[in-house]
Amino acid sequence: MSYNRIHRRVKPALIRLLLAVMTLFLMPGIVHATEYANPNKKLLSDVTAITAGEWAVYAVKKDGSVWVWGGTRNSGLIGNGYSVPSDSPVQMKMDGAIAVASGTKHALILKKDGTVWATGSNDDGQLGLDSTPDRTVLEPLQVKSLRDIEAIAAEGNQSLALQADGTVWQWGRADRVNTPSFMPVKVEGLPLGKSIAAGYGSAMMLDDKGDVHVWGTMLYETSPDKLRKPTILSGLMETTEIVSSGQRAAALTEDGTLWTWNNSKLYPTPGKLLHPTRVLQAEGVQKIAGGTGSSFSLIKDDGTVWMWDSYWDKPTYAAVQVPGIENALDIANSQFQGHYALLENGTVLKWTVDSSGTPSGLEPVKAPIHVQVNDETLRLVIPPIILENVSYVPLRGVFESVGATIEWNQGNFTGVVKKDDTIIEIHALSESIRLNGKSLPDELKPKMIHGVTMVPLRFISETLGAEVKWNSESNTIHIRIP
Repeated sequence: MSYNRIHRRVKPALIRLLLAVMTLFLMPGIVHATEYANPNKKLLSDVTAITAGEWAVYAVKKDGSVWVWGGTRNSGLIGNGYSVPSDSPVQMKMDGAIAVASGTKHALILKKDGTVWATGSNDDGQLGLDSTPDRTVLEPLQVKSLRDIEAIAAEGNQSLALQADGTVWQWGRADRVNTPSFMPVKVEGLPLGKSIAAGYGSAMMLDDKGDVHVWGTMLYETSPDKLRKPTILSGLMETTEIVSSGQRAAALTEDGTLWTWNNSKLYPTPGKLLHPTRVLQAEGVQKIAGGTGSSFSLIKDDGTVWMWDSYWDKPTYAAVQVPGIENALDIANSQFQGHYALLENGTVLKWTVDSSGTPSGLEPVKAPIHVQVNDETLRLVIPPIILENVSYVPLRGVFESVGATIEWNQGNFTGVVKKDDTIIEIHALSESIRLNGKSLPDELKPKMIHGVTMVPLRFISETLGAEVKWNSESNTIHIRIP
């Protein structure tokens, strides 16, 4: 049925109501902090490593903590015990971390004691925890069968680990032929390895001789004869580093040249399988990074960052410089969260790429804003955000911290907050709010962000008689309630 026919049959008022419901609740994250000027000047700092998956970005700090932003609802990618995405960094429930690897709906964390932990979806066994499918873990749990691990990798719904003895372990949906493995299984037919990389339907290992070994589903057909056992990639000189990005892969060789190729074709794409092609404008490279689409990035000896996209089959590829970046130490690429560079000073820069492949929009990653109520730091579902110079905090977290009760009716999207003689009525559809039966002005209206009700700080002060202060040094909102 066409829109015009519907429009003639349905009353305009009903259409407006339907559009309001769709806008507020069927499109999670309709309000993003990054769409507005943010007076928060404090940057995410003390970062030692960064990595990214399709939907989330991870930063490991000097103290072994992991900070995450992005994610999707009900995925567990954030690993903080909640199922809500975040536009700014939030701390994962993890310490002692040295590396993170992320697939589509799960993340692996390597701790300095050699243990591996996992969070997120387990629908294909990619967490390596047990044989329970369709299980989602909201904070990291240990993969108990693994010990003495030196490296981890993840892509799609598969996971890899490299043990200190050089053996490679694999679990989850490794290919389209075999059934998923819910526990780590040793990959047979490989020599001892020194690094690993995971792609869509394929995996790689680099051995001590500099040879690259590739295995997995090579073509998008699912018949067993399309499954390739570990095979040495030909056409490369001694390789020093390997990375993967979706179906594509790249390698840095000892002579300083950079090469890219198709590792698998899980859906029809251009390019030959396992046929390395030279990447130009990529001399003096010290580090390369893949991602989850077809984009790659690199750091040169002078600390500049370059990138290229390898989707289309070409005789050669050429890297382009990301302007404005110097002294880079690490890089990461996310299909849906952008591209990142870690600088020598421990801060992180983000940029995007337009349809022509041109990098633009370079900006620093801001530190999260913290909230203290009566000197107690709150653990919130998502951090406070600043929209049009107005600070918003999660209503539930703040009010429950002072003993208020909250009753929420999911059927009509209304809520009632009670604290002593104070009664607050919230109507999320209309973004209206009433205090003890009286309507409050527009500047005190709540906003729905990623499905979380957020209220202005002024709302807290006026409804609870609170004193609110901002500490720029600690990036903390201090709320004192009598």
